[in-house]
Amino acid sequence: MLPPARIARRIPTGFTLVELLVVVAIIAIILAFLVVAAQQVVRQSNSTVCLSNQRQLYVGFNQYYADNSGRFMGVDTGLTAWDWVQGQGNLNGQGFETENAVTKGRMWQYVGDFEVYKSPFDPFSKFQRLRTYSFNAFISTGEGPMWGGPPNWQVNTMGKIPLPSETIVTSLEYDHRGYNINGFGISVTGNGIWVDKIAAWHPGNWNFSFADGSVRSYKHAAKQVDVDYYMTLPQNDIFWPGNDYEWLRKHLAPGLFQ
Repeated sequence: MLPPARIARRIPTGFTLVELLVVVAIIAIILAFLVVAAQQVVRQSNSTVCLSNQRQLYVGFNQYYADNSGRFMGVDTGLTAWDWVQGQGNLNGQGFETENAVTKGRMWQYVGDFEVYKSPFDPFSKFQRLRTYSFNAFISTGEGPMWGGPPNWQVNTMGKIPLPSETIVTSLEYDHRGYNINGFGISVTGNGIWVDKIAAWHPGNWNFSFADGSVRSYKHAAKQVDVDYYMTLPQNDIFWPGNDYEWLRKHLAPGLFQ
């Protein structure tokens, strides 16, 4: 009787090319998700710091108001002795801001930290740009006749702010001249003119503080590519009408200009 035939067993020799490609593709997908998640965490962390900075600036602004018989500090940059930041320098026709200008401003005694003046979203080094934030020019003492407002258009006391929770106090500003000159403002006439530009560095959002002490992000309606373009043009007084312009115009002085 013949012995039963032995069944040959196949010994695995490793992954096939197809199997390797599948594994690599899965790893790539996982890494892509991890990178996106990490970027979101970093953005959220930076946004928290940015909003915290603006909250501290608001608190300093409010404390100055309480310490000075209900008078706002100036939100200009060196126009008056009570401005929150003082003068700037000039090098080869390009403006820049000195640490001395910040420390001699009226805000410094209430903040005392350069880091609070600069958003983590700001891509410029401290040597190129010390300060990210600007104040709403409609809330000030002595800003000057700007932005097309009627006579005596500025709000210089808290009691004159009809809707504090909807009135912007601070924002991130990009000024192509090297530092943020003056307070922040746009035309109040509804003609689509942005006198100054909000910084476009926080993807999808703009951060603000408000006159009731709150801080929050506004998700802009425009596509990020359009925000990047218009908010980095090398001039002021740009024409860019739309939902974002209307929202901002109504939140600079709600109840006063509609």
